[in-house]
Amino acid sequence: MSEPQFHFSPRVNRAHEIAWQAWSAETFERAQREDKPVLLGISAVWCHWCHVMDETSYSDSDVIGLINDRFVAIRVDNDQRPDINARYNMGGWPTTAFLTPAGEVMAGMTYIPPDQMRDVLNQVSTYYKDNKTSIAEKIAASRAQAAAGGADGDDVLSDQLLRDVLHAAQDGYDPVFGGFGNEPKFPHSEAIDLLLHVYLRDADRDALHMARKTLEAMCKGGTYDQEWGGFYRYSTKRDWSIPHYEKMLEDNALLLRALLKLYRISDSDEHRRYIDFTIDYVDTWLSDPATGAFYGSQDADEELYPLPDEERKKFTPPYVDKTVYTSWNAMAIAAYLDASWTLADARPLRASASGRGRPDLRERALRALDFLWERLHTDADGMFRFLSPEGPQVPGLLGDQAWTALACLEAYEVAARPQDFERAKQLAAFMVERLAVDGGGFRDTLREHETLGLLAQPQTPVKENSVAALVFIRLARLTHDESYEAIARATLARFAHVAEAQGYFAAEYAKAVDLLLNPGAEVKIVAPRGDAAHTLHAAALALPVAERVIRVIDATDAEALAAEGLPPHPAPAAYVCYGTLCSAPVTTPRDLFEIVERTKRAYEATRHPEPLAGPRGGGMASD
Repeated sequence: MSEPQFHFSPRVNRAHEIAWQAWSAETFERAQREDKPVLLGISAVWCHWCHVMDETSYSDSDVIGLINDRFVAIRVDNDQRPDINARYNMGGWPTTAFLTPAGEVMAGMTYIPPDQMRDVLNQVSTYYKDNKTSIAEKIAASRAQAAAGGADGDDVLSDQLLRDVLHAAQDGYDPVFGGFGNEPKFPHSEAIDLLLHVYLRDADRDALHMARKTLEAMCKGGTYDQEWGGFYRYSTKRDWSIPHYEKMLEDNALLLRALLKLYRISDSDEHRRYIDFTIDYVDTWLSDPATGAFYGSQDADEELYPLPDEERKKFTPPYVDKTVYTSWNAMAIAAYLDASWTLADARPLRASASGRGRPDLRERALRALDFLWERLHTDADGMFRFLSPEGPQVPGLLGDQAWTALACLEAYEVAARPQDFERAKQLAAFMVERLAVDGGGFRDTLREHETLGLLAQPQTPVKENSVAALVFIRLARLTHDESYEAIARATLARFAHVAEAQGYFAAEYAKAVDLLLNPGAEVKIVAPRGDAAHTLHAAALALPVAERVIRVIDATDAEALAAEGLPPHPAPAAYVCYGTLCSAPVTTPRDLFEIVERTKRAYEATRHPEPLAGPRGGGMASD
């Protein structure tokens, strides 16, 4: 077995003098053989306080000695092993967890300064030595309680679930500075996306106001890098003025997509400027020109980032984690695909007539998607979590399967590549076969995933299950296969009882429920390959609706037309459906927009007696 490679603070430290081991069966066997407790340190390459702990506590001579003498030390990277982090995180990074040799939690906290660390190490080692029987009894009781505490509750899916989440977003919204909560203030990109979704669905201007104010406050404030571009991870202050300076691919991808959606509504030059600036940042710092893939993150640097660009050049640039993480790459691919047609022109009718948009962004996204599939996918193991010099690592995590499948569906609708549709269906089948649980939903790891410690206990995370449900909803709309919709419905019903408790943290779930209960526009474009098909396709992509699915069908493919129940048509035509209501074919972008709006109104008249936001939605709109 090769020696494990660990990332430590880029500044001077002695953390490497601790005998860190990789998370492995061999490491836990050693802990059992030597009868020592385990110190589990969960860090991240971008994490400021992880670096501080390396430079302080883990560089203290007494701490180093105590850990090496009395503990088996394991170091885990959060980005590489989200499955371990999900089970052992103690409230942030760094996580310092103390485990039995079998991997059960005895105690834990986040950052521990050196003086306190010495006391904690002595106390934990003594406690483990003197209380093994009581520790075992407490762990057994905790497991029994968890097993008996399965949630009961209503599993009925209704618009009320969405209203609960929207009301929570309204209640948590900061009317002075935008965003949600007080401080520290995180972007909550899923909540922003839901608000924009509600505006497009119901023309709710309060929802638009909250989303717009939040995005603009971040872009204009300290949480956005005004020199190099890109969003920092979060703000330590309510007014977005003082950030934590890490830059994550995940955050920039999701916030870029929210900005694109806002730009299509606003047609604002300012919004366009931040979109271009964010893409420039990702292209410059978080991109691999050789493969087209995206890097994971750029490190914080509290000395460099407050400086203007000319002064920054005197410093060594912050470290870039060049690891390719699957789910984050899928998010970035979807954002670039979105940008590829949005940046033709924000105004829908002009966009449909203006030409080809940004084919460079589309081709870049498709290249990255092909790279993921070729290097990080196998039929047996699904998508792997990340790519190391030794090859793909950690197979079959739910988030990687779901986000990649969603990116494949985006690629299919934007580029009309048949292979992307087949890839999405293949990943959906993998999730059903290898990750599904009884009663609906999906576990976060493979059934045969390693079973060390708490990894033996599968989890069904709401967020990743919501993304998986979105995959099955879109497949149902594109294929008219009711089995896909049944899977989505069972998945979402599993979490109906927890949505209200999670508040706006359940935004992705609320959006998925809405799309299940209230289908968006379905557009089928029948045309020979060429300019006519492109013009209608561009218009379909730019439809100002909350959701749409698009299929481009070659007019010369008689078999495909028959399968869709479509008659041959001498001219390029688009067919539009909302639910069971379908329109006559149209042949121009303007007619397409008009027929979509009429069909939408007719459909929603039968489905939505009141707006989602309900009576609490008034009084704040000013945009």
